[in-house]
Amino acid sequence: MKRAAIAVCLLVGACGDPKPFLCDGESCGGQVSWRRTFQRAHNGKVDILFVVDDTPAMAPFTGALATGLAAMAARIQEPGPVTSVHVGLARAGSCDASARGAACGVAAPDSFLRSAWCHTITNFSGTFADAFACLGDLGAANCAPAQPLTAALRVVERPTPAGWEGFLRPDAYLLVVVVAAGDDASGPSGSPTPVAELAARLKAVKLDRSQVLVSIIGPQRCGSAADPPDPRLVEFTTLFGANATYVSLCSSQLATALDTILVYTGDQLQPPCLSNVRDVDLATPGLQAECVVEDRTSGSDGSLTTAMLPSCNDSPAPCWRMAAGGTCQGYVFEIDYGADWCSEAGTNATIECLGCASPNDAACAPAR
Repeated sequence: MKRAAIAVCLLVGACGDPKPFLCDGESCGGQVSWRRTFQRAHNGKVDILFVVDDTPAMAPFTGALATGLAAMAARIQEPGPVTSVHVGLARAGSCDASARGAACGVAAPDSFLRSAWCHTITNFSGTFADAFACLGDLGAANCAPAQPLTAALRVVERPTPAGWEGFLRPDAYLLVVVVAAGDDASGPSGSPTPVAELAARLKAVKLDRSQVLVSIIGPQRCGSAADPPDPRLVEFTTLFGANATYVSLCSSQLATALDTILVYTGDQLQPPCLSNVRDVDLATPGLQAECVVEDRTSGSDGSLTTAMLPSCNDSPAPCWRMAAGGTCQGYVFEIDYGADWCSEAGTNATIECLGCASPNDAACAPAR
C-alpha cells in the first residue's frame, strides 16, 4: 500500500484538561502552548453493482467484456481511496435472474463479493480477480430483451432478494455499472417504464442521493448508425448529471467506467497551514518544534488503540512531522502511519505544541 499520511489543520487554542502534555503540572515559563483534538473520517466504502446484458446481443462482446472486467478488478484492488467494497454482478436478461456466487467460491448465503478493511477481510476463496471474473461469466443465452434498469432496482430496492442481504450499506457510495449491447427495455412489453421514474427510484435507495452514481457501458460508437442506438440509457445517464458517465462498449478502456467513484472517495483534504508553532532551536535549519501527539486509531474489530507518537525526525512511522507547505505561509502537520496503514481506520489525535505569546517573536516566523 502507498504511504498514507493524515493532514491536520491546527489553530491557536488553550491548554485544556490535564493530560500528559507539555504544560501539564508545571509552568511553561515564558512560553505558551495550545492544544486541539482533530478527527479525520475517510469514506472509502463503495457498493458496486454491475448489471450485465447476458442476452444474445452480447455474444460479439464477451471477449472484450472479460478483458474489461479483469482491468476493473485490478482497479478496484489498487491501494487508494476505495478501502471497502461490495461487488455484485446481476443479469439483465428477462428470464434468468440467478447469480453465480455458489459457483465462484463466495461464502453462503452471499451472492456478491465483500472485500473490506483495505481488502484484507473477504468472503470468497482464491483471489478477488478470479472470483470477480467467475461472477461475470454470465454468457449470452438469457432471454431478450435486456432490462438492466429493472434488474438494478431488483437488487437494491426492498424487499432485498435472497443472497443480496447486506449488499447495500447505508454509509457507502452506490455505483451502478450497466453493461449493455443495446437499449434498456425495462417495463411491460410495448409499454416501457419511463426512464425518469426508474432514475428516481434508484436515487431514492439512499437518504443522501448524491451517494448514488451511474456508469453506462453502452453500444454507442460501435457501429455506423448516425442516431444513438440506446436513447433510454443515454437519458438515464443525463438524469444523474455529474454523478454519471458513459463509456463505449467498444472502447479498449472499459475500466474508466469506475472513474466516477474515485472522484468521490478520493481524499479531498487540502494540506492545511499551521501557525504559532515555536522553533525551539533557531540555530538548526528548518522548524524544530516541541510537540506532544496522542493518537487514537480504530481497528477493523472496533478496538481502539491509543499511542503517544514520536517525531519522524527521531523514529520511523507511525510518527508526526512538520514541513513547509508549498504555497502555505506556515507549516503542514501530518501523521505518517506507515505503509501498512489502512485509511479506512477512524482516527483522532490530540496535539499540543509550544507556541509564541507574541506574533513578533522570531521563533514563530513563517516557514523558512
